[in-house]
Amino acid sequence: MLLQFAVHKWKKEDMPVVARKVIEALQKVPEGVSICSSWISAGHDGAWCVWEAESPEQVKKFLRAEVPEMETEVKPVLQWFPPSPDLYAFIQL
Repeated sequence: MLLQFAVHKWKKEDMPVVARKVIEALQKVPEGVSICSSWISAGHDGAWCVWEAESPEQVKKFLRAEVPEMETEVKPVLQWFPPSPDLYAFIQL
């Protein structure tokens, strides 16, 4: 599985609905997708999450279906620190 970095955005007034739907969605994450860590903005209108999945589309598809009020952009990333095996493979290129 690869690391995927997701930026989630929603309207501040949608925060109660988004929070409820995200909590519900995290109870039914599909096989092959898992969340590693998450941070929410102090303004309560966005979040940043690290997911494990084979592709960004897996994360986007899941969240689009479960939390349509939330826009999500996902990019594959390599863990830089602490150093990961992916980083060492990248350095060897």
